[in-house]
Amino acid sequence: MAPLSLRFAVVRRFGLREGACHGDRLTAARVLEVMDDSIDCPFMDDYSPDEQAEPLDPLPCPVTLAWAQFDRLVPAATYGQTARKRLPGATWVLLPGVGHVAMVDDPDLVDRTIMAVTGVAA
Repeated sequence: MAPLSLRFAVVRRFGLREGACHGDRLTAARVLEVMDDSIDCPFMDDYSPDEQAEPLDPLPCPVTLAWAQFDRLVPAATYGQTARKRLPGATWVLLPGVGHVAMVDDPDLVDRTIMAVTGVAA
């Protein structure tokens, strides 16, 4: 059913709402690839925001935490505080108007953020 239903942008937007604000910007073929890649992905299975870890202080290099404003999978309200405690010297940047996969919603914003942090000219 997925190949047929994903032909419709509204289905892609609704289906990807947990990871992106604008899932409709992806092609049906790309969404199918993402679905295939996500099957049995254990990335966050054992992670808890209450998990204790020693802060990395001082940081070994400059670190920027660029967090998506509308991240529903790893929301800043839940996980951001933990990240800030673990990386106390890091710079915090909130990426406005994007979901968990910010590159789907605003690739130019992500590009500008990386360029600004690394000091590379566009």
